[in-house]
Amino acid sequence: MSAVKQEDVKRPTAKFPPSVWGDQFLVYDQEEDQTGVEKVVEDLKEEVKKEILRALNIHAEHTNLLILVDAVERLGIDYYFEEDIKQVLQHFYDAYGDNWNGGATSVWFRIMRQHGFFVSSDIFKSYKDKDGAFKEPLKSDIEGLLELYEATYLRVPGEVILDEALAFTRGRLDDISKDPSLSNSMVSKQIQEALKQPLHKRVPRIEALRYIPFYQQQTSHNKSLLKLAKLGFTLLQSLHKKELCQIYKYAHPSLLVQFFNVYYNQTCVRAYKYIVGGGKASMSPLMYPMREID
Repeated sequence: MSAVKQEDVKRPTAKFPPSVWGDQFLVYDQEEDQTGVEKVVEDLKEEVKKEILRALNIHAEHTNLLILVDAVERLGIDYYFEEDIKQVLQHFYDAYGDNWNGGATSVWFRIMRQHGFFVSSDIFKSYKDKDGAFKEPLKSDIEGLLELYEATYLRVPGEVILDEALAFTRGRLDDISKDPSLSNSMVSKQIQEALKQPLHKRVPRIEALRYIPFYQQQTSHNKSLLKLAKLGFTLLQSLHKKELCQIYKYAHPSLLVQFFNVYYNQTCVRAYKYIVGGGKASMSPLMYPMREID
């Protein structure tokens, strides 16, 4: 069998599309670090911490404090307040046990269980009437439905009331999302996103990216918390860019040009996204072009 001439061999070649990242990670501009941002962040952290501690000692403020803790976590800045959140939830558990008597019961149940406090689902019995059906006012309470829907994903096998609550809320929310009067509204979008992927199954950094503009539109939003979330997100992206620049520098220049080229750029970023995202590479804020949140 005659040897095949080298020039007759046709090797498959891949035509990779241009990298969406370009060369932006090859050089990290130290001047991007805004002067004084860290100081502003520290001041905002102290301001929020004082607010948490003040509300903790006032029984009438516990519902508002619960809502604040929920906002902190959904805005992706809970790492600033880990010890404070532990203190708040331990205080709630010691003071109320399974008998929370404040507002936002579904939020209380979800957050407590997320943090390892196995509070009883019997508290949702008050959501039903004497015939065992969910009370009529709840059917038109969109916020209440969403909160209860999210809480049901913290259930364990055997909690029948939460199984029933999931079926009930999912059906009602699906009907509401199809209401023509709510089409293209923020409420409809929020419902559709919840039905597609409940909060408990979302990646925190992606949730922060989605939740920040939604939180900003709420008239009751905490301005200090919102500003801290924006600055924290921007600083995190700056850190990602710095780390990616360092990773790129480990590659030999000739290797980049001759072999990897665009493919290396894309693969390098995707591998990094997977590492920092803690899961699928597509589930990281780095999937979006690096930018500050307005």
